[in-house]
Amino acid sequence: MRRFLAATMAGVLAFAAACGGGDDDDSGAEPSPDNPQTVRVQLDWTPNTNHIGMYVAEAKGWYREAGIELDILPYGDTAPDTIVANGQADIGFSFPPSVIFSRAAGQDIVAVASVLQRNPTKLAVLDSSSITRPKDLDGKTYAGFGLPYEEPQIKTVVINDGGKGDFDVATLSTFAYEALYNKSADFSEIFVTWEGIEADLRGIKLRTFSYVDYGMPDFPGVVLVTKNATAKDGSKKLSKFLEVTRRGYEYAASNPDDASKTFIEALPGEFPEPELVRRSTRELATYFKEGNRAWGAHDGDDWKAYVHWFVEQDIVVDSNDKVIEEESKIPGGPLYTNALLPGG
Repeated sequence: MRRFLAATMAGVLAFAAACGGGDDDDSGAEPSPDNPQTVRVQLDWTPNTNHIGMYVAEAKGWYREAGIELDILPYGDTAPDTIVANGQADIGFSFPPSVIFSRAAGQDIVAVASVLQRNPTKLAVLDSSSITRPKDLDGKTYAGFGLPYEEPQIKTVVINDGGKGDFDVATLSTFAYEALYNKSADFSEIFVTWEGIEADLRGIKLRTFSYVDYGMPDFPGVVLVTKNATAKDGSKKLSKFLEVTRRGYEYAASNPDDASKTFIEALPGEFPEPELVRRSTRELATYFKEGNRAWGAHDGDDWKAYVHWFVEQDIVVDSNDKVIEEESKIPGGPLYTNALLPGG
C-alpha cells in the first residue's frame, strides 16, 4: 500500500501529460456467456489476500458463467489510479488516501466498492516495550514510510490520549518493520491482517493501538476505482463484474480456509508460507463483510468523517499545488458511489 501511495502522488503530477484515451471496451450490452466482455483489473501490488475474492471467483468459473473475461494486470511503476483514469484498465485496486490525492490533482476516478470495509492498519510496538498506550509515544522514534498523512494521523491519536504528539520520524519504507523488530525504532504502522500475522509467525510479539479507539475516523481499507464517467453511465459490464466479485469475497468471508486453498492453488509458488495466507484470510473475513452490510457497500458517514479529517490536515493540494481547505473544493463530486453494486 505504501509503495502504491507514493507512486500515486508521483503519478498525479504527470497525469496531464500521461492522459491518452484507451478503449474501455464497454458497449453497454449485458455480458453473458454468449456475449463475453473483458474486464481489465489493475492490481495495486503483487497478489495478496486483499485480492482473494476476485481470484476465488475466477478459479471457480463464476466470471466465465457471467460472461466476464478477467484480465488481471500486474502492478508496475504507475499507480492504478492513473492507469484507470487513462483508460488503460477498467477498474483498479486503490485506497481512500490515494482517491483523495488523485481527485484533488484532477484525475476523474471514483471508488465503486469497498473491498475492506474497515481500516486494517494499527500502530505497533514490541510487546516487551514500556509503551503501553499512545501518549507514551511522545519522545519516541517512528519508523515510517514517507507518506504525508502519517504524522498527522499519529499526532491525532497521541494528543487524543493525553500526549503532546511530539515524536521523531525515520523514513525507512519497507525496512520500517525490521527497524521496529530489531529495536532501532520504537514504533511503526502495520497491517494487522498481514505484517501482524507475519511477525507472530516469526515469534515476534507486538502490542497494537487502533486508530479508531483514539479519535481517528474509520475508513474502507481497500477500494476499487473506475472512471467517474463509467460509473455515471451505469456500466453493465462493471456491474456484472462487481456482482460476481461480491460473490467471491463473501464466499471467502464465510469459507476462509477453502478460499485460501483455492487462492494458493491458483498462484502456485507465490506463497512460500501458506499459513500466513490462511490466517490472513481468516482475519480479513470481518473486513470483507462487516455485520449485515454486503461486501462492497460504502458507508457514507465513514467517508465523510475521514475526508473531513484528511482535508483539515492541509496536505491535500490541487493540480496547481494549492492546498485545498474544504472537502467541497475537491473536484468531480462524490469520491465514492454504490451505484454499480448489486442493489446499489
